[in-house]
Amino acid sequence: MPGSSSSMRRLRGRTVQVLVALVAVLGLVAVLAAPAFADDAPDGAAQEATPAGPVVLVGLTGVRWDDVRTLATPGLWDLSRSGALGNVAARSIRSTSCPADGWLGVSAGTRLGDLEDPDRGCRTLREVRTDGTVAGWADYVLAADEQPYRAQPGRLGATLAEAGTEVLGIGPGAAIALADVDGTVVGPVERTPATSTELYSMVRTGLRTTDLVVVDAGTVRDPGRATEARPERGLQSEPEEPEAEESESLTGTPEDDLDGVGAILEPTRLEQVRAVDERIETVLRAARSTHATVLVVSLADSGRATLQLAAAHGTSPDGEPYRGLLTSGATRQPGLVQAIDVTPTVLGLLGLDRPGDAFDGAPMVPTAGPAGATARIDALEDMATEARQVTRVSGSYLTRVVLAQAVFFVLAALLLTVRTVPTGRPLRPALRVLRVAGLALGAAPIASFLAGLVPWWNAGSPTWAFWAVILGWIALITAVALRGPWRHRPLGPAGVVAGVTVLVLLLDAMTGATLVIDSPMGAHRIMAARFYGMSNQAFALLTAASLLVATAVAQPLLDRGRRRAATLAVAGIGLVVTVVNGTPGLGSDFGGPPALILGFAILTLAVSGRKVRWRTLLLVGLVAAVVVMGFAVLDWLRPPAERTHLGRFFATVIDGGLWDVVVRKLSVNLRVLTSWRYLVLAIGGVLVTLLVLRGPHPGGRILAGRSPLAGLGQAVPLLGTTVAAVGAALGLGFLINDSGIVVPATGIAVAVPCLVAAAAQWRLAHPDVDLEAAEPDPVEERSGAR
Repeated sequence: MPGSSSSMRRLRGRTVQVLVALVAVLGLVAVLAAPAFADDAPDGAAQEATPAGPVVLVGLTGVRWDDVRTLATPGLWDLSRSGALGNVAARSIRSTSCPADGWLGVSAGTRLGDLEDPDRGCRTLREVRTDGTVAGWADYVLAADEQPYRAQPGRLGATLAEAGTEVLGIGPGAAIALADVDGTVVGPVERTPATSTELYSMVRTGLRTTDLVVVDAGTVRDPGRATEARPERGLQSEPEEPEAEESESLTGTPEDDLDGVGAILEPTRLEQVRAVDERIETVLRAARSTHATVLVVSLADSGRATLQLAAAHGTSPDGEPYRGLLTSGATRQPGLVQAIDVTPTVLGLLGLDRPGDAFDGAPMVPTAGPAGATARIDALEDMATEARQVTRVSGSYLTRVVLAQAVFFVLAALLLTVRTVPTGRPLRPALRVLRVAGLALGAAPIASFLAGLVPWWNAGSPTWAFWAVILGWIALITAVALRGPWRHRPLGPAGVVAGVTVLVLLLDAMTGATLVIDSPMGAHRIMAARFYGMSNQAFALLTAASLLVATAVAQPLLDRGRRRAATLAVAGIGLVVTVVNGTPGLGSDFGGPPALILGFAILTLAVSGRKVRWRTLLLVGLVAAVVVMGFAVLDWLRPPAERTHLGRFFATVIDGGLWDVVVRKLSVNLRVLTSWRYLVLAIGGVLVTLLVLRGPHPGGRILAGRSPLAGLGQAVPLLGTTVAAVGAALGLGFLINDSGIVVPATGIAVAVPCLVAAAAQWRLAHPDVDLEAAEPDPVEERSGAR
């Protein structure tokens, strides 16, 4: 049959050509779309503008905007009237940060924490030694070696010394910030003065002769979280200097035990904040009339993870005055910066180039905000309240969703594999409940994102308000899915739930990711993992839901014999989803496009009537890798302040840090792998899917004769291929993203309930299912595979 063999070769060749052309067009459109879709850098992203005067950095820890009051904190209150304001995501290595962590972040320009205390306490900072070295520096170097961010304490000090910048430091935190890589300060560092008069004189004199003055304004700690003295582990034999002992003027919190009389001696939070504010007010008075730019930043929290305070007065790095709200290229959110943004901001204000990509943050610049200072503070407090409340409800939300899905999986396995209940009554009422429950559970993930449209966190009982909003959105989406002309199709209601999920996530990515940030299944500001684009959970939901939507669109077209239109529809949906997900400034998701391209390539081939071959998938994987690197290179070509994490990742690879990134991602994946919530979703969802598709008999083929849903395979021949495409995409996402099992578990949370809802929908329309029927497998016949 030479003619037949030749025809098959030509057919396979055309298949590969079509697939390569499709993926190439996808990559080309993505690359061309990136500049058009990418967010403009925040106003004032330039880094080399000439400063109008010296720079003053006032660092503190543990102060939030809800601490600021007219009479209690006059210094911060006055600064809020004249400068740009923002919240600070101060997270460092661990969930809560210590004073040393914040100052080390300034020194290294990236996340760096002190050595972890077995009791999870924070170490009291000690004044600079008489020989000009930083107490505890050996521990900081040891911590940097143990932590995964390639941090090097002393980078800022070394950069300033190399540039010949004149500096002055006041206090122990300033000594850490101004030390070079061996722990020796690069300029004079004074110990914390005992009085405001001494502090005023130091700052005033320093501004006449130096370019940069760094002041440690002190520490605020929550009750029971006072810092404590600990021996330096790096150099056990090194004697301590008597004057290096901690003092109340340094930290504002004595070392007394909280038992008995000690609890009475511990200063209140208000007393600590007033002491810090007094130092800030003194520095502001000293800087007045000097044209200095003043940055006031709370670099670490006070014992519990919350957003901190930041304010800037004077000229920003781009020459514009600091007004309105603060933002940075690292967060791209009005009113939000990171603690690690301090270092590039100081360098930008001094007119110094950043040394390559050694620093992870971006300069703090002004952006538009409410006109009045009170309104700006209210907006920042609202942001902080939302962030705090989301962290409180997210754990219970995920737990309840997982438990509900586990019960649902068991019921689905029972109801979809039998025809009648033991009493002989029909299953129709139970199947109706199963269909509604499947749609509701499938809508639950996207409802957690939509909850951000309603300010539930400001209610008198935020937890109750949160659940009321969640249930309201679930009910609305479920009701829409059960109404309309699509309700009679097997994938109609499930396709609506998946469509809402895709539409919301795409629109959110294109409008600033306001729903993904601080949602129970999204990225949390306090955790400082992601501030824009799509989180790994959002990517997983988008992947599973978009493939379901593509199937729901393509199957009716195939049923009407419009294979070409069905193929174009699937490819078009995949193109849009991949471009939005991967484009810097939109989804900004490095690990998403390869998985999406793989999943849609499998589905597109099936819709076009061609077999999926391993060689073709390998070719798709290669092209997908090229597309992703194109995204990263395109982002890297932009100025450092404008890059997203895609460009920063590529810069890290160029600098030789790929292995560190891989190790960090692997460690995160292994840690998350043991989370029972995600294990239940992943394992339970896979088992239910196999049971529904294969039936209760081991060794049965997908949707074949022994499956109670064999007829569903005839009604939706693409269903088996869709499940395979979703599984392949989520599996690849599991391998290349840094959230591990979170990706497949989250995708399953929407895919399996929708699949069960479709199965229940079909069983309701076909109540007389013969479990013992032996029908031929219809998948290949109806999908046109050959």
